[in-house]
Amino acid sequence: MADTDAAPLAGIVVLDMSRLQPGGFCTRLLADLGADVVKIEGPGGDPSRMWSGAEPSPSAVALHRGKRSLTLDLKHARAAEVLHRLVRDADVLIESARPGSLEASGIGYPQLSAVNPLLVWCSLSGFGQTGPKRDHAGHDITYLGHAGVLGLMADVDAVPDQPRLLLAAPMGGTMAALGITSALAQRARTGHGCMVDASIADAAMWLLTEEVTRSARDLAPYDLRSPVRRVYPCADGRRVSIAATEPRTWAALCNALDLTDLGDWPGGPPDAAADTVVRIAAVLATKPAAHWADVLGDAGVAMVNGPGDLVDDPQVRARDGVVTIDVGAGLDQVVTSPLRFSSGDAWTGPGPMGFSAPGDDTDAVLTGVGFAADEIAQLRDDGVVA
Repeated sequence: MADTDAAPLAGIVVLDMSRLQPGGFCTRLLADLGADVVKIEGPGGDPSRMWSGAEPSPSAVALHRGKRSLTLDLKHARAAEVLHRLVRDADVLIESARPGSLEASGIGYPQLSAVNPLLVWCSLSGFGQTGPKRDHAGHDITYLGHAGVLGLMADVDAVPDQPRLLLAAPMGGTMAALGITSALAQRARTGHGCMVDASIADAAMWLLTEEVTRSARDLAPYDLRSPVRRVYPCADGRRVSIAATEPRTWAALCNALDLTDLGDWPGGPPDAAADTVVRIAAVLATKPAAHWADVLGDAGVAMVNGPGDLVDDPQVRARDGVVTIDVGAGLDQVVTSPLRFSSGDAWTGPGPMGFSAPGDDTDAVLTGVGFAADEIAQLRDDGVVA
């Protein structure tokens, strides 16, 4: 388990006023890096806690483990009073409100940074704080479409398949986390906080960094589909992915499959592709996928896992990539941080694993910033907190 006192962001307090997945991905990363993340939720909790009909929802467990929860009605007239006290002791605040709406309510960046000039404020929104689309709403597929990602998921004139998993949201959250940690480094150098403007659509467009440059030169997009970058079925019904795209890995693949006569392909003629696919597929179909993943790992071959396969994958187990946690209603499995650190006895573990229901930590958080017990009781009686 992690030594959280030695974690990179140990001692950093993050107030998470965001809603749904993008902000959840961001502060999940920050919590795994050792930050004390206080999730500020409205009455009833974040909407992600209500999804799927399960209690607690998989989304809540996956994204909000290791965070403390304080319930605060931001529409209440006394919400600003509570936020002012919280912000004085905070390092970071992240929100995902409609651009300008918090400022109009008196609890935006100008007002709260005046309370704490060292505050790093991150506004994570769909299209950012500027531009003609800044007030437009959307979800993952909205931003993928705008950014050009969907357009590359199908052949020309074909209708792109809708992705079965979120892409823009985790990209947006990751970029926001990068912006926050960069701003903290800048603060250490300058002694001033700042505002980070993080756009989910811009983060999705980052995926097309190379493609935009190619398009500007009137070059066709990369097409990564080929016999050497392809998914093949195996004898047991499982599949393997092959990415033998360099001469060394292509030669290793051909040698292992006893297909050395394929020679220097993919540098050969394009009309050889169909026959190459058939011949590779015929050999791979003779043995289980795990066999090929073991013997062809050096040739860029790996199992095609489903989410349920990850728990027992040896590589995932070796790195504690999926762990079991107690969420109160039972045990659940969660993906841990993709980052590992090692410096002497420094933190190397997967991050905090506790799970709070909405409002579980309200009293502790408010006490920690100086509210007395009778003040907290009055706030609760007035419906400011729950």
